Amino acid sequence: MSRVRNAYEFLRRLRAIAVDYELLFRPSIESIRDQFSSAPFAVVSGTGDESLEAHSRAYFVNGLLAALNWRLDAKPEEGLPNLFPEAPVASSQTGRRRFLDYLGFERMTTRPLLVVETKRPAAQLPRLAQEGYGSFGRVVPGSIAEVISLALKGESLMGPWNTWLGDLKDYVLSVDSLGGTMPARVVITNGSWLVLFVDPADAFLPNGSRNVDCIMVFDSRDTLEERYIDIYKFLSHAAVSKVIPPLSPGQVALYVSASDIARTFHGLYVRYFEKGIFQLSPIVTVAPILYLQTRFQVWIRVEAQPSEYDLPRDPDGLQDHLAAVRAGAEELLAAVNRCLGAAIRPTSLAQHYADEESFDVMKGIVEVKKDSFIVLTGDKTHYLLPEPSVPDCPFHKWNLAREAGVSAGRVPLLVRSVSPRSFFISGEVHHCAHRDVASVKETPVLPGQGRRRGLRSIQEGGPFCEIWPFEEHLCCRTCAFEEVCTQSEAFQLPCRRP
Repeated sequence: MSRVRNAYEFLRRLRAIAVDYELLFRPSIESIRDQFSSAPFAVVSGTGDESLEAHSRAYFVNGLLAALNWRLDAKPEEGLPNLFPEAPVASSQTGRRRFLDYLGFERMTTRPLLVVETKRPAAQLPRLAQEGYGSFGRVVPGSIAEVISLALKGESLMGPWNTWLGDLKDYVLSVDSLGGTMPARVVITNGSWLVLFVDPADAFLPNGSRNVDCIMVFDSRDTLEERYIDIYKFLSHAAVSKVIPPLSPGQVALYVSASDIARTFHGLYVRYFEKGIFQLSPIVTVAPILYLQTRFQVWIRVEAQPSEYDLPRDPDGLQDHLAAVRAGAEELLAAVNRCLGAAIRPTSLAQHYADEESFDVMKGIVEVKKDSFIVLTGDKTHYLLPEPSVPDCPFHKWNLAREAGVSAGRVPLLVRSVSPRSFFISGEVHHCAHRDVASVKETPVLPGQGRRRGLRSIQEGGPFCEIWPFEEHLCCRTCAFEEVCTQSEAFQLPCRRP
């Protein structure tokens, strides 16, 4: 299924879900039930599936979420899907394992974004169980959000809603405790009605105000269609994740104006290959991209017509490669500036890494699928610098490092290597043969080291070096991340700048 591109396309998908279910799936389900059950299936209130949560989820909720670009069907090579069903979490209240019906997250960072709880099709919207609302808990039209708000403040409701809201609170706090990040949206639905908590912190944290304006109620599928703009605006993956799908330069002005842009970053799409019959050798291909961060903390990735550049195996071709990538990156930036009528300039990596909130949403490097990476390069156009910032360092050469008693490994790397992953070899200025540098790069990031090591893109347990997954022996003085890593209290290079 292709990505849904706008709210009206979402509406078309939403309508198709209901039509397909009524015309195709429900008759088949009822026929199969009658065929394999010992007695004909009992129809309740005119439908054959009111008691089965599974069918509501499979035929409507899955389709609704997919139409909002919360995907269960991503291919394995594309990395994890951004919607995970039956996600296990440890209860914040009891410590026991519970299962979320759906947990949505940002694929690039695994930041939790969405919690969805599904109920049986026969489940009803809440009603107050108190005097003044009638013996049957009558709800004044349009006041369901107020009813839920009151329940969150401690009022009793008829039926199981107090339990359900308690479960949602536990789910939200459990997810929050895992990564210190509150989900951006919480949903409870039976496939016909849907309740959306736009601000889960306000709804479920102890100091929340339970603001009615942050609780959106859609009381039927007709209402979902009538208010499809609201659904798309507040619940689509792009809106919740604050990461807009890739755009061409010409599309950028449709999403933002120049005054909306807070920061701009050059970046690269990097793919690492291993090729050979008798001896494997690395191939690295890069393509320039551009990231725009708006003042609303939304990230926009901009790509031109694909221009790919292979890292040359001949050292004499490296400067031409870097110049070609720089030209492609600068033309991409110029195209965006032309469309916006602006003169935006890129921001440094050091500034990005100094902003923990911004870095939380967009890491410096992310593996988007096996051996394919998005790398932010800031105001640089490549993760490689043309020359070392420290000239005449002896540790580019393994034999000189050995003479100093600090050589990495037992033998020098004399051919481009896949194990360890080292595109550059001993003697080249982009190669580092120093043992201590290599050992720090591979050291796993552990909890409690944040202040000493600074922000890192990799999850805990991953290597300190940002680009280590595809390059283990690059000289740090020739890396775009030098300005970031050398600010760490725990990382000292053996060479010193003049």
